This record gives sequence, structure tokens and C-alpha cells, in this order.
Amino acid sequence: RFYEAVVRLPLQKAQALDSNADVINGQIDARHHDTITAQRVQCYEIVMNALRTLKGAGRSGAPGPVTALDPASRSKCIKQIIQLSVQWPDTAFHEHLYRTLIELGLDNELLEYGGSDLVAFLQSAGRKHQEEVRGAPRLDDLGAPISTSQTKYLELLARYYVLKGEHVAAARMLLILAERQCSNAEEAPALDQRYQYLSNAVLQAKSAGIAADSSRNPIDSSTVDLLEGKLAVLRFQMQIKQELESMASRLETIPGSSESPSDPFPRDNVLADAESAKEAKDKAKELSLNLKSITQLYNDYAVPFNLWEVCLEMLNFANYSGDADSKIVREIWARLLDQTLTRGGLAEACSVVKRVGSKLDPADGACLPLDIICLHLEKAALDRLSSGQELVGDEDVARALLGACKGQAEPVLAVYDQLLSNGAIVPSLNLKLRLLRSVLAILREWGMSVIAHKLGTTTAGASFFLDGTFSLNQTGSLQKGVRDKIISLANRYMTEVRRLNLPQNQTDNVYRGFRDLEEKLLSPY
Repeated sequence: RFYEAVVRLPLQKAQALDSNADVINGQIDARHHDTITAQRVQCYEIVMNALRTLKGAGRSGAPGPVTALDPASRSKCIKQIIQLSVQWPDTAFHEHLYRTLIELGLDNELLEYGGSDLVAFLQSAGRKHQEEVRGAPRLDDLGAPISTSQTKYLELLARYYVLKGEHVAAARMLLILAERQCSNAEEAPALDQRYQYLSNAVLQAKSAGIAADSSRNPIDSSTVDLLEGKLAVLRFQMQIKQELESMASRLETIPGSSESPSDPFPRDNVLADAESAKEAKDKAKELSLNLKSITQLYNDYAVPFNLWEVCLEMLNFANYSGDADSKIVREIWARLLDQTLTRGGLAEACSVVKRVGSKLDPADGACLPLDIICLHLEKAALDRLSSGQELVGDEDVARALLGACKGQAEPVLAVYDQLLSNGAIVPSLNLKLRLLRSVLAILREWGMSVIAHKLGTTTAGASFFLDGTFSLNQTGSLQKGVRDKIISLANRYMTEVRRLNLPQNQTDNVYRGFRDLEEKLLSPY
């Protein structure tokens, strides 16, 4: 039981040097304070050196002398020394012990065997002022900036709360770590690290609702919602930072003479300006420093750099309803489509519509104005196909809109029906024919999806039944209501095609497409 002597003898000597604890209580003459304190520390260091020897480390983590004990025996001795040390009623010694354990990387032992004053020590060491996290009334009360050296203590405090099942306190501490303010890039944690803190805070907040001690540490759903909201905003910040870095990087790889009049997809204006690229770099660095609010991200970063896609996602997240007719959202969609058409043609524009639209609710016309998107894409498709600028398929736009609506055909058909019925919006006969081609593609897709669901196959497999000689009655009937609706629409749009004052050789394929679809759905054989 050598560890008892290692701990008790030095501490008894330290106690004898200051039998009335005058140094600890601040009641000693200033002339003797430093001398007695240094002598006490020498006594403390005997215990600390024993721990360092057992750990195989010298001061400041440097390699130390190797002991003859096997790892298991050394680990056992370390635990015994810690357990005996925390029982000694000397808070100054405890602080010295805790710092040494952290220095030696004995975090697990510290959290498991630390004394009742461990929380107070970690709070005090982790903040410039004492703060009782558990009793903090607000989750967003972050206090003073936190340095990198202080972060280690707060991380340990969060781990301690998790270990003890105090999920509310753990969530609050993790939030403080995630939102810590920094004055320079060297001190700032990476956004990925902040994201990890916030993700863990959400998990702890959710755990509080089901933990055994939840009645003692109640947490309502609004707290979880708040943390999840902060996590979503951080995702936007990471996304914008990545976009800005990519923007600056793309410019650096573009030679100054790259702007060619023959280039069918001109460079975006912001990338053609070296000064703007430098500004993008600077803004990306700003985003690395501290967390921003969603308003700051939108107004100061996304809009100035034409990041229209993330603008739409942020407006959707914020349930934006600032203008009754959704003018701002419609304007942003128009700018996004123009931007993508310029950069990558209709193919990229359709890809963006599918990607962004699938994140939104088709029923929410405010953030997903299908009429504007549909008309914009169809006009661009007709113009590019007519001019030979780009090879555009009949189904490209229709499939993009279906993708944006998560495969729901009815909201897409409703938009096409609205456009076709308004001659003022679609005055061009060629554009109307283009819209009808898209309607045919949607009806076929709708029919195939219903068949696929009924047959337990894919839409590709279902297309075999529409394109081949098999009838629906041979394979199982469609739901009568859906089949009748598709047949009725096909019949109506056949009439629309016939009404177009265009040469028959332009309309025949579309007319036959509707007729064949109708016949296939009606045929019993």
C-alpha cells in the first residue's frame, strides 16, 4: 500500500506548513505568502511525480522514466492514488491534481474519480468568470469569449454531465462550446467541430426527455427545436462557406483571357472579377470565425454573391411569408434559373430544379412556384432547341418538375393546365405544342408509376406494358379512378393538339402519343 504513503505523507507535510489554512483563506501576511505557497506546491509535486512516473511521462507530457510495473498494475496504482487524493480536504491540492491529470491525458480517470469540487474547478478553469451552467436560465446566454486553452475544461465538463446522466446541463455546455466567440482564426474551432458540438447537444436534449432523471431536469420540446434550428442554420453557413471557397478557387484557375465570345456558357460575372473573388475569400474566412444568424447569412453572404439556391433553402427553412404574392421568392427562382442556364444550359437548370424542389413542399406555392419555373424552363428549352444551341429532349422539363414534386404528377399537370388555358401567358403555338409534349410525358410517367405500384415492379418495368403488346387486364387492373382520370386527360389533350393551327407533321407525333396512351389504358387485350 505504498500509494498511501505517497499521498498522505506529502500532504501532511503541506498541511503542517500552513496548519490554519491561512494561505488558502487569504489570511497570511503577504511577505510569507509566496514562500509557503511554493513549499506546499513542492509537497503536491511529490504526488504528481508519482503519477507521472506511473504514466511514463515527465513534466509537460515529455517522456519520463519507465517503471518495472506492467500496464495493468500501473493503471491500478494510478486509480488508487487519485481516489485517495480526492479524499484529502485540500482544495488547492485538488486543483493541482486535476490539472496534472489533464496534462497526463488521464481524462477518464479524472471524470470517474474526481471529487465533489470537480465541476466547480472545470467551470472556473473553463471560463474567465464563474458560471453555474446547470442553472443558466437561457440556452443562448454565452457570456465572455472562450479561448482555446479554456475549451479543454468545458469539453471535460460536458463529458462529465453526460457521464452522470445530466443531459440538460450537457446540452447547454455543448451549445456554449458550439457558439463560442473567437477574435482570430487561430482560436476558432472549425465549423465541422462546431457542428459536432451542436449535434451532440441535440442528442443530449432529446435524451433528457426519456432519461430517468428527466423529472429533476425537465426540458421541453421547444429546447430541442431551438437546438435543431441552430444546427440547420450552421449547415447553411457551412454550405455558403464552401460555395464561396469554390467560387474563389474557380477564378484562380481561369486564365485572364478565358472570356471568349464563342463560349456558349459565359462565366458568371462574379467569377470574372478578381476583386470579387478576393472578397469571396475574405467572406469565407469570416464564416470560419464565428457563427452567424440566418439573417446575416442571407443578407451579407448569400445575396451579394448570387447564391440563389441556398437563398431559397433559407427562405423555406424560415417559413418566409414577407410578401403576399411571394414576389421575392419568384424573383430568386427566376435569377437561379437564368444563372444555371447561363452556366450549364437547360440540363443543369433541370438538375437544379429537381435538387432544390425536392427539398421543398410542392403544396407550398410560396417557395415552389411551379408556374414560374415551368414557363421559364419551357421557354428556354424551345429557344435553345430552335436555335440549335442545345439538344433538348421532349421530357427533360417534365421530368425535372416531377422530380421537384417528388414524383407527384397532379400538381405538375395542374400547372401545365393553367398555362395552356391562358393564351396571354402562352401566346406562341410552338410553345403550346412544347407544353403538350411535356404533358404527354407526365401522363405516361403517371400511368407507369401506377402500373409499377400495382405490379410490384419499377417504372422501367411498367413501361414494358405501355410500350409492348400486353394489356393491363392481363397483368392486373389499375385503380379505376386513376385510370379513368388519365384517360380523360389524354382525350382532352388530344383535342388541344388538334386545335393548334400548326402543320400536321409537327403535331402528329404528339397526337398519336395521347391516342396510344388512351387506347392502351382502355384495351382489354
